Amino acid sequence: MATSPSSTRPAMNSVTLEYTVVTNPDSFVGFKYYVKAGQAFDADDFAYSYKLNRSDLDPDSVLATREAAANLQPGEWLTVSHSIAA
Repeated sequence: MATSPSSTRPAMNSVTLEYTVVTNPDSFVGFKYYVKAGQAFDADDFAYSYKLNRSDLDPDSVLATREAAANLQPGEWLTVSHSIAA
């Protein structure tokens, strides 16, 4: 029997990543996904952490986040969050 997808599931590529470079890890309050300088952003890990489907992540925002992580300087972290299009 076929089932229909949940109405709460976002449409494909509807999850946009947002990021901020921070230099003070004390600003991490609660659960935050972050990338430390010298590490690569892993979109699969991010999706898993927030129980998202990897295929729903907007490819342009994934690329921009990867590039931002690659450009971090020592002592910097990239905090990554997301928004889901309505």
